[in-house]
Amino acid sequence: MGTIAADMERVRELYKSIKTPWKRPRFPDPPAESLPAEKFLELAKEAVLIHHTKINHPFCVKLFRGEWTVKQLHGWIKQEYHAVMQTLRNDANIVANAGTLEEIRAQLGVLIEEAGEDICGGKYPAHPELFVRMGEGLGLKREEIINSEPSALMQLIIDEERYRGLRLTIGGLPSNLRLGERINALVFPIWAEVLRDKYQVPEKALDFFYAHAVDQDHGKVGERVILSRAATREAQTEIWMRLKRGQGKQWINYDAYYEAAEIAGEEA
Repeated sequence: MGTIAADMERVRELYKSIKTPWKRPRFPDPPAESLPAEKFLELAKEAVLIHHTKINHPFCVKLFRGEWTVKQLHGWIKQEYHAVMQTLRNDANIVANAGTLEEIRAQLGVLIEEAGEDICGGKYPAHPELFVRMGEGLGLKREEIINSEPSALMQLIIDEERYRGLRLTIGGLPSNLRLGERINALVFPIWAEVLRDKYQVPEKALDFFYAHAVDQDHGKVGERVILSRAATREAQTEIWMRLKRGQGKQWINYDAYYEAAEIAGEEA
């Protein structure tokens, strides 16, 4: 993978090349032999980029193309708000179960940025707050977002993530390996352009997307975790399969957003 600018242009081309969006997630099998950790990491990063949910899911493809109505996007916002809130809980569990002081400090930095870097002198408030402001920019009222009910599918997703957090063991692989988080820094500015140009969302309401520029640093946290553990074929296979399952899990999130958007459109 190259610079942010080069990779963002690559993401645009990937979006444009999609004729028929995937109906289900795809991810390659793990390498058949043990690799040097650096080579393994590069292969994993490439696999995550090419197969990432935020590029290939039908919801995301339609968003890139500007094919959703504002009312349908309202349905999405109300459901993803609950997922954005759950992210804070997930990251807190990762911090609590990190095996070393170095990992605790690195993962804590991610949690602080998600929970609001303004608490320690930074620019942005909590990501759920920024997400609400984005929804307001699309015409929703704050109370409509915060007081919305999770759909049945979204509630199942949240419950599973809570249980997964409880199953984490101290020093084990974190539930989020963060290798895909760098994709946010590539995809989200593109989505911000679409929402600004196609749906007239005010620039000041798009900070949720711009705040995720730090996700390239979150990705580096994941890279360090992977490099420190990818010493054997068994460990590499475990990491690879965790990445594969992570994309599958995220795909289900976007199934929930797609469903919510369709229902909102039917109710309009």
